[in-house]
Amino acid sequence: MIFGQPSDFAIEAYHEPSGPEWGGFGRMCVHIHGAQIGDIRDNHCSLFHPTDRFRELCGTIESLWDESFVGKSNAEIFSILERPLYRDYGQSLEQMRADWERLGQYVFLTNTGEQFDGTNTFIVCRPGGVVTIICRFRDDTLASGSCRVESFRAVAEAYVQWFEEQVRTTAPPFFPVNPFNPDEYVPDSRNA
Repeated sequence: MIFGQPSDFAIEAYHEPSGPEWGGFGRMCVHIHGAQIGDIRDNHCSLFHPTDRFRELCGTIESLWDESFVGKSNAEIFSILERPLYRDYGQSLEQMRADWERLGQYVFLTNTGEQFDGTNTFIVCRPGGVVTIICRFRDDTLASGSCRVESFRAVAEAYVQWFEEQVRTTAPPFFPVNPFNPDEYVPDSRNA
């Protein structure tokens, strides 16, 4: 299924469980202005972590801006984020923690699943509501694309809702309650 428009912003995902224990597994990629992030051909990847990231971003996307980005190009913003998070190996443990505390929120789909291996992605929301995704691929090519925050949120919310329904209908033996509602009560059958 494709949620959104690849020429603007889209999430392409196919739920392909090979049994109830594999509910929530399949293929996924993201399209932003013609750039594709993720390998849609990579089968049987967990979709949980990237879905969690989209769910989180629906509520926080407008907060993803830092004054250090003002007047900077996408490549410069990428460098501002990548260097302290992934390339500055001489930092102290305290400095690494401080950098992750301040900059970790801009990490987009890096390390969220096998389909995104070999890519390093960041996401920012420029003042005025323009979401920009910046990605470096395995071959060191840098790509970026932008869309309106309303488009990003609508696509992400539609995808998350679809994914949650897919998991609820295919994996009930392994998720006896709604896995997306941690407050739901699980009865203890041993004391019945």
